[in-house]
Amino acid sequence: MRKPVLVVTAYFVDAVEARLKQDFELRRKKNGSHFTPEELLSAADGADAMLVTPADRLDAAFFNRVASSVKVIATHSAGYDHIDLTAASARKIAITNIPALSTDAVADLTLLLLFVLQVS
Repeated sequence: MRKPVLVVTAYFVDAVEARLKQDFELRRKKNGSHFTPEELLSAADGADAMLVTPADRLDAAFFNRVASSVKVIATHSAGYDHIDLTAASARKIAITNIPALSTDAVADLTLLLLFVLQVS
């Protein structure tokens, strides 16, 4: 059975990388640098899905040209303001995010700031 093709624009912790390699045929830049817009479109040709970060701006021009094989784009972020949702919807491409990605970090920093204010 063919593994789905996933375009990945970043590197993640070892456990996530292992799972990605197990479940998908990965397409990514080998040297860890970011895709240019043209490179990202080229990598998406024939891909089933994409895993992007906020550094990847997916605007209407991107969605006008992205391969029809792409059915879902996941963003490794709580927000999705770097993705043109209207253009994605027009192409019937599902967009997912991680709404609670930074909840623990924000809570930790809030408590730290409260402690600092009380000590001052």
